[in-house]
Amino acid sequence: MGFLSKLFGPLFGRAPTGNDRYLPVYVLSHRCHEAVAGQIDLMNEVSLDDEGSGGYYVRKVLHTAGRGRCFAEVEVEVWLDSRKRVERYEVHGGRWLTADEYAAELEREQAEQAAVQAAAEQDDPSNEKT
Repeated sequence: MGFLSKLFGPLFGRAPTGNDRYLPVYVLSHRCHEAVAGQIDLMNEVSLDDEGSGGYYVRKVLHTAGRGRCFAEVEVEVWLDSRKRVERYEVHGGRWLTADEYAAELEREQAEQAAVQAAAEQDDPSNEKT
């Protein structure tokens, strides 16, 4: 079997396994100003590209969590090359984030939440000590 896989391997490629099966996607919703994370399954969610370049295409819709009663969708379109690496992308309803930008955005959201909570505790009259 090893001989056949060496012989035909370059023709068919190999299926992604483990860490390279999923492509992480990070976006920021324009409407809710919320960072959203998702992933693309490179084995099941991609289609052959219609442009005839031998690459792949995937369209993914990510939803915000609804914090602050704001619900939004961010549509991501990704074009991949024949080795399933990102060639280009388009984001509708938000903007693309890198992993570092996503982490920074989460920290900003947590700091904002903590500030709102601290202000609410300070203004709450039932929280005062007698």
